[in-house]
Amino acid sequence: MPSELLPISKEEKKWVRKLTSKRGRIYHFSRGCIRNVISNMTGLDPLEIPLKADPGKPPLLAEGWGHISMSHCADALLIGWSLEKIGVDIERKDRKFQAHKLSRRFFTKNENCEIENLTPSQTKELVLKRWVVKEAAIKWQHDKLASNLNQWIWENNSSFAYHKKLGYHVKVYEQTYSKWTFAIVLDLDSTIEKPIICVN
Repeated sequence: MPSELLPISKEEKKWVRKLTSKRGRIYHFSRGCIRNVISNMTGLDPLEIPLKADPGKPPLLAEGWGHISMSHCADALLIGWSLEKIGVDIERKDRKFQAHKLSRRFFTKNENCEIENLTPSQTKELVLKRWVVKEAAIKWQHDKLASNLNQWIWENNSSFAYHKKLGYHVKVYEQTYSKWTFAIVLDLDSTIEKPIICVN
């Protein structure tokens, strides 16, 4: 987290004051970064970007500006911006969690069968990849995490995922970069063949 944060709107500053110190700083950092990134790409002043990004809700851009999604972990912020609906998620590869326990709680029977014969490190890697894909899909869906984690199905290394109950089908780009694993989800009929990944 930088010592000097980027500019945010008056409305966003009001939200910062209502949040705890830690959450307010993360909120300010992420919204400032979104405004800065779009400003760099459009030439507009960061505060002129028509962004509505209330805490706990998906960030929204004005009509004609496309769709945006974001995710952060301990030391990274991932911002997705697209003409079409988009969902993104990122986690550190070395994040500590109980892979079997998490999988049994949130994933399907078939998904749990898939990790039965894997080593502990392979299990952790697959469960983490599956988690970021599912969370990115739920952000694409604009819905709640808990009620959809076991509904989204993604087979390891597949370029697609689907929602059992609602019938959604999406394109999936799952990747690792340096210390992180991340996923980008787009509409099934998206004309984007491969997202452009920019690292700063």
